[in-house]
Amino acid sequence: MSITFITLLCMISCCNNLHDALDSAGPNRVELEIVLNHYRLVDRNKEKMLAARYIIENLPAHYSYASNEIYDYYRYAERILDDKSLTPEQQRDSLLIETNLKYRHLTGVTVPDAQIIRSDYLIDNIDKSYNQWKTCPWASQLSFNGYLEWLLPYKATELQELDQWRDTMSAHFGNGLMEPVKNDVEYNTTMGVADMLRNEAYNRLKRYGLYTTSGLPLLEASLQVHQTFGNIADYALTSVLIFRSAGIPAVLDETPVGPRNVAATKWYVVLSDRGEELASEWDLSTIIGGGFFPYERGPKVFRNTYIINEDRLRYMNRAKYRYPFELAKTDVTSKYFLTSDIQLPLERQQRRKLKDRYVYIASAVRDSVNPWRIVDFGMVKHGKACFKDMGREVLYSVMGYDGTSLVQLTDPFILHKNGKIEYLNTEDINSTDLNKWKNAPL
Repeated sequence: MSITFITLLCMISCCNNLHDALDSAGPNRVELEIVLNHYRLVDRNKEKMLAARYIIENLPAHYSYASNEIYDYYRYAERILDDKSLTPEQQRDSLLIETNLKYRHLTGVTVPDAQIIRSDYLIDNIDKSYNQWKTCPWASQLSFNGYLEWLLPYKATELQELDQWRDTMSAHFGNGLMEPVKNDVEYNTTMGVADMLRNEAYNRLKRYGLYTTSGLPLLEASLQVHQTFGNIADYALTSVLIFRSAGIPAVLDETPVGPRNVAATKWYVVLSDRGEELASEWDLSTIIGGGFFPYERGPKVFRNTYIINEDRLRYMNRAKYRYPFELAKTDVTSKYFLTSDIQLPLERQQRRKLKDRYVYIASAVRDSVNPWRIVDFGMVKHGKACFKDMGREVLYSVMGYDGTSLVQLTDPFILHKNGKIEYLNTEDINSTDLNKWKNAPL
């Protein structure tokens, strides 16, 4: 179990209100109280105060690198990106080698944001995002609750550096905002401005190497604006940060397994002028609302949110076995795929093995060594394993915790397009005939 998960578990076991969140910050509590006092005494704006409370109450779900070694890596990356004698492929490979030699362990050495975040940083983020919400025509469709999730957060993914990314992104990719093309249709619309920024960033970054392995993700804004290599997840994140830096409501969606290898594991979503959630196919190269792959299917899609998922929090507090599910994720599978709520009968002998009422559903992947990936958890109710909003046309298996390890509770099964379930023999699971029901490992 990673340091990240252990630390968060300890912090979040009782963190469900402002008081507990403040306590979780330890000595850094004073920084969070400065934020609250600022909006209580200096900038007496009730909505900003609510935004500050929202940020602080959900801080325990978020974390950053704890080791200063990450800055050694970033400075090395900076030198590599500045070296114009290197091709994008050589830059990518150099960082991969450096990562494998020195820095691969860093993703498990983390610290909760509540314990390190500074008051001036939070106030700056609240003020800038709030001003955009109130003044940008392309953000006016947001309700206050929408503002909290689509525009306010100081980060869009975990381990993102706590830097001035709004300023950095807007300085590099905001030229079109200064002299927008005026016409009768797109001028000052969310989609018109967003596509202008997307196109500018795409042409300037000239991204490379989307289907290959690279080093640790470059999660510092000063590096992202110069990155000429990376995978689709990297550029989907960059897209969200560029949009939010301009006041455009955007979020990052992802799947826990890859329906198209590494092509569609993460993508951005923009909230249109009409309040529609328009997904990209993948990253900067695809137009907004072009349509998420219509021929794809997958088990789950989750949205990177800022708010703590109460179901996952309850799971972490009660489960005997704790799979490291991220707390700030919301299930949005039904927005993308046909889904089914499924109830699978469990034999009494199987139920007696379980140490709690939680069960796990895994998606089959095309990997002969590790053929299953856990994608969600459910509950045992009335003798059945129950799961919500499962994507159809996928091969699944159900597992439970027996006090020592996860054990299989049912035969593998296909959830067909029509919602019917077909059980399979376990020994047939490696048949190539079943590959059409399997996903790709990440």
